[in-house]
Amino acid sequence: MTTREAAEPHGSPLGRYDPAGADGLHEIRLLNVPVRILAAGREHHDDVMREFAMLALAEDTHAEHTPKRLLELVDVLGRRYAAAAERPDAEVDGALARGETSIDLVYHVPDHVAAAADELASLMDEADEFCRERRLLSLARPPLVIDFSRWYLDEFRRQIAGEPPRPWNGPLEL
Repeated sequence: MTTREAAEPHGSPLGRYDPAGADGLHEIRLLNVPVRILAAGREHHDDVMREFAMLALAEDTHAEHTPKRLLELVDVLGRRYAAAAERPDAEVDGALARGETSIDLVYHVPDHVAAAADELASLMDEADEFCRERRLLSLARPPLVIDFSRWYLDEFRRQIAGEPPRPWNGPLEL
């Protein structure tokens, strides 16, 4: 197991969902992070984002048969969040390359990351619903990836609120 500790604050692990700000910084410790599950969630997210970006560029996105909420998500995910923002993935990628199953991560994030975590959770839940309804080509996230995502984002909310870290206690493999 490896620990990632930043001497200076790095970009938010929430990437494009974390608006710039100069709030007070909080140390967030993510313990026993299952690297393969995190990587699967990251890959699914990137696939969904590419699909929303393509929908945003499509000429017929506003067709009558497209649900209003899907059009709204195309606008939010395909236009507003379409530009990639750097995620601090190097330590996770290194752990994967070394064959590690879990890693401890430490981030220094501003207060507003709690709200960004809420928004990301809501957007991805809605995207999953459209995937299940087969309105998107992407598949919905597997239940284990959803559980991990909820734990991951909840750790940011909890620790920003002053609570101690709770390690991931679920499976380490998909």
